[in-house]
Amino acid sequence: MANTRARPTLRRGVCVAVAALGCLGLASCMEAASDAAPETAMAQAQAPIAKRDGVSLSAATVALVSIEGAPAMAGDDFRKALAQQFTAREIVAVDPRKARYLLRVYLAAAAAEGGANLEYVVDVYDSHRRRAARLDDGLGVNGSGDAWSLMSSSVIDNVAGKCADDLAAFLSNTPEATPVAAQALSYVQ
Repeated sequence: MANTRARPTLRRGVCVAVAALGCLGLASCMEAASDAAPETAMAQAQAPIAKRDGVSLSAATVALVSIEGAPAMAGDDFRKALAQQFTAREIVAVDPRKARYLLRVYLAAAAAEGGANLEYVVDVYDSHRRRAARLDDGLGVNGSGDAWSLMSSSVIDNVAGKCADDLAAFLSNTPEATPVAAQALSYVQ
């Protein structure tokens, strides 16, 4: 009798293990498909998006999933600067499970003649994890030395501001962006 009970438990355990491995395999495929290296991401950049005026971005919520390519300290500084810039542009950041759009940010600092360039790429994914947009830009700085050492807090703030401007322009053109007048009427009724 003990032997017959062990078999269903063993089968159930094997099924759970196979299902877990299948999910991990699919997840890694998703990661591989969505994780373009910064160099590749920059080569596939899109044209700038024009910002629509008179719309609220509050329903077009976002979550910053990752920042890659920067040293830990610069990445943390960029994350903080981006959060401040989001607030200034009324971009609502929420938990990834509740966000309409997920953001993966890639940063790259490279030496340039007389200084360095700090470039960013933002891959914007919809709630179904399909890439909805790729935003990119950068900023040059003068100086000498390692490219990341030239990235002062003001440079990082400026790049975060450009990044937030691009994201606000994208979000203003999404279905979730509602005209401010229509939103005001819904509060009155």
